[in-house]
Amino acid sequence: MRIVHTCLRYPPATGGVERYVQELVTRTRDKQAQRDVRVVTSRMRTHGPVSLLAGKSLRDDPPFVQRLHHMATPCISYPRLQALSYYLQHHRPDVIHGYSFWYHPADGAAAYARKHDLPFIFHPIYYENEVRQKWYWQLYKRTRGRKTFASAEAVIVISPYEQALIEQTKLPVKRFITIPPGIDFQKFQGARANPFVDVSEKGPVILSVSRLSPGKGLESLIKSLPATIRRVPDVQLVFVGEDFGSQAQLEKLAKDTSVHDHVHFTGRLNDEELIGAYQHAAVLAHPSYYEAFGIVLAESMAAGTPVVARNTAAIPFVAPHETGGLLFNSQSELSEQLIELLTNNELRAKLGDSAQRHAQNTFGWDKSINRLLELYRELV
Repeated sequence: MRIVHTCLRYPPATGGVERYVQELVTRTRDKQAQRDVRVVTSRMRTHGPVSLLAGKSLRDDPPFVQRLHHMATPCISYPRLQALSYYLQHHRPDVIHGYSFWYHPADGAAAYARKHDLPFIFHPIYYENEVRQKWYWQLYKRTRGRKTFASAEAVIVISPYEQALIEQTKLPVKRFITIPPGIDFQKFQGARANPFVDVSEKGPVILSVSRLSPGKGLESLIKSLPATIRRVPDVQLVFVGEDFGSQAQLEKLAKDTSVHDHVHFTGRLNDEELIGAYQHAAVLAHPSYYEAFGIVLAESMAAGTPVVARNTAAIPFVAPHETGGLLFNSQSELSEQLIELLTNNELRAKLGDSAQRHAQNTFGWDKSINRLLELYRELV
């Protein structure tokens, strides 16, 4: 059985979707079971605007990952993988598995599957925002995007929220299958070194793990600091994540609100460092305005660290209120909940324990991978 995944970006490009695809690929590859799983993707680090991964970062690419050149589409952010059909034909797939609504790797794969009568699985990672209300996006949704949905033997969603969002659009779906991202809990066993020990010595750490980009709501965390500092004078805010265009604005906001001495940027951390960051933080704060899932929430809970997150999109599914942590609806609630967890050790420990149990009971990889393998076997 040969499965070919098509996606716009793939690690070492950063992002929750990219990590999710990588986990599905590596966990379903099995030579003994004669499952040949391959990836066709790009060299892009970011796609809006386009930047490329450094050549040295691609030296560790496994042989089953093929990176194609991309071609820009005039006026819109829709990079196209050059010669995608040719390389799909070269790999002779039994199943094609495409990712991300509005992007060419899924649309091109769906068109190839239709032409050659092959089973196509679609992972839309569906969301809507202000940009996606514009006329050209709506036109795409009614035309090519609709064909991609109609081509899929199964549409895989990562949360009930994503399924409900798609159902509201009336896009054609033969059937939904929910396969949420999982957590490798063995990685969270044992204590890790503190990657920001100098910061922790100053006071308790509020941790943020996210791309530094618009839409993640990170400015809300800085705006919450003045009120938090009045109650917890030594609190520290640590941003972990690659800069996608927002760091300069966040640094300026910290200076304008006179909290810059409490704000720190670490950039991207490797997996071991990130687990250490979760373990040594007092709380993970996640103010994103949208998440189709939110893997950092599940990872923080797996480490036993409660979260404070915006009550929106799929976040309540991943981190239920008063189970995984606390959910907020306003700026004032964000400050209040951070203060509550930072000043109440008993509550923080209680929520950390319940968060860890919820993650272990809900987000194991075995269930998700078995469900995907059953689908592959059925389609082939």
